[in-house]
Amino acid sequence: MSRRYLFAFMLVVGYLLSSCNETKNKINDKNTRDTISVDLSIKPGQVERKHKVIPFDSVNVDSIVGNYHVLYKTQDNGQVVTYPITDGKEKYTECYANGDVVLTINKDGKDILLNRKIQRDDFRAFIPEKEIVKYILSNFSIREVRDNEIAFDISFCIPDTDIYYPFEFIVSDNGSIKINEIIVEESDM
Repeated sequence: MSRRYLFAFMLVVGYLLSSCNETKNKINDKNTRDTISVDLSIKPGQVERKHKVIPFDSVNVDSIVGNYHVLYKTQDNGQVVTYPITDGKEKYTECYANGDVVLTINKDGKDILLNRKIQRDDFRAFIPEKEIVKYILSNFSIREVRDNEIAFDISFCIPDTDIYYPFEFIVSDNGSIKINEIIVEESDM
């Protein structure tokens, strides 16, 4: 009789262990903050069904630099940039997904920025108004920590070209933001 109970007990324990270890599609992390998301099932009107959209590569960074705790995420924002291509015989259109950055900065336990969305339109003062729709986010990274501020590199480019606008995105300890355009000389390329 005790063997039956032992066998039944092992069977129940085995079942519980295997069912409790399955992967869930749920994030249960106290440090996870609200994020901005986009419904990608809705395609913009400018993209026809025959066009394949080249996806935006998302990046998640959680880093400590000096006294700063920096969290940023690059993500697809649902906007699409179309780029006509002619290869001699054929003319076709490439479609590229565009992205934004969601940035959180904390210094010594105090929030400086909390889920600040950085998007292409924030750079309208630098990129000509008629051209800005041709550019997509191409880079965002931590540049350096200075006295009372942290600097990031951010750039926007026309896809599959070497045409781009590089910027320095500076966040001070009081949360103010300053954007500097980086002028690249042709000899620097």
